Amino acid sequence: MSFNRDGLFHKRTLAWRLFKRHHTHFNQIYWAHRAASVHAFSSTRPFKTSDKSEKLFTFASGAPRVVATLGEWADAYSAFDRWNRMAAIVAIAGYLETYIAQVSTAALESCPSLIFGGGPKVDGAIYLKNNPRYDLYPYTEGLTRGDWQSRISAYKKLFGACPFEPSLATLEELRKLRNDAGHSFGRDIKSMSFAPKWIVEKLPSISDTKMLSFLSLVDSVAENIEEQLASTYVGQYEIIKVFHRWLPTASISIAQRKELAKAFSVHLNDITANCYPKQKAMGLIAYYASL
Repeated sequence: MSFNRDGLFHKRTLAWRLFKRHHTHFNQIYWAHRAASVHAFSSTRPFKTSDKSEKLFTFASGAPRVVATLGEWADAYSAFDRWNRMAAIVAIAGYLETYIAQVSTAALESCPSLIFGGGPKVDGAIYLKNNPRYDLYPYTEGLTRGDWQSRISAYKKLFGACPFEPSLATLEELRKLRNDAGHSFGRDIKSMSFAPKWIVEKLPSISDTKMLSFLSLVDSVAENIEEQLASTYVGQYEIIKVFHRWLPTASISIAQRKELAKAFSVHLNDITANCYPKQKAMGLIAYYASL
């Protein structure tokens, strides 16, 4: 079977596949917590705020660090929920930036002429195979650092139009919240440079509606980037890179293409949870050998 260099592995990049798994995993654990939170507060309705914590929560019995009354527990758990939402902001911003770094690096390494403003496409897999130091990640650092206006400018320099530019304001809101969460436990970082008072300030409130809007935002941004870069620039470069890095560990010669293809198919399935048929792998090996 011939190898389609520009075709995508199951219609998506590996970077996208990881992003969606991070996105799904986040949704599963975050909304599991929300369900438990709603249930916990609902369970307190028959009781008074002055009732002992162990009257409802078995764990509180003999646990010296659990606050004494249900009223105190409610205040503490509400504060934890706010803190948890701030931690969630760090996660959401983080896995979006991970995707952007991965897919843009793949696009540049796959089509290195982008670094020089475009022009004739050059197959970066040739450099990957013949240059052990081939790594264009440093060119993408401007896409994940600084404010989103500077990131958009850096993106345009590399890829032309920026598909997420209309989301600038919301992306900035997410970035600022992430910075506050990462550097000052969710408090406004500027105000904490020399705190006006030395007591624990209340964390900002992030509603479920706002959390949903951020989740929708990162999904949309990643989808738009994938649509722009995946087929046009990345193709199967990531698969080639996986093969290139795996090949030195294989105990099978590249001349034994059937056996090598079978082993690589197993390896790729192990690390992506997606099947890469043996016949396709044989086409990949023939292509790689010809570089």
